[in-house]
Amino acid sequence: MNHADLIHRFIDAINDTDAAGRRATIEEILTPDCTYTDPEIAVEGHDALDAAFAALQQRIPPGSRFSLTAPVDAHHHQARFFWRFGDPEAGTPAATGSDVAVFADGRIRHLYAFFDAANT
Repeated sequence: MNHADLIHRFIDAINDTDAAGRRATIEEILTPDCTYTDPEIAVEGHDALDAAFAALQQRIPPGSRFSLTAPVDAHHHQARFFWRFGDPEAGTPAATGSDVAVFADGRIRHLYAFFDAANT
């Protein structure tokens, strides 16, 4: 799987409301010692990341999803990508941001998320 494919699968994992499917994707695309850091949380490992995604799914309105807003920009062992969050039918996203991913052993090892101002 190339870097862009891994990022697309990461977005799939965030959006997945099926706990077993989400966990399988996390284990497939992220190293066991993975880290995820954003302005609100910092977690390490599959269990903590899965729990963070499950908690997010409990907080967000039904129908809300993350999606990429531009092609993944990757080189060497890193990539950056831009995303939006909200109801895909709505004209204005609830939030936007960008992430930087660092890869190791053909999987994502570190993710650093940056939030733009929420569009509320």
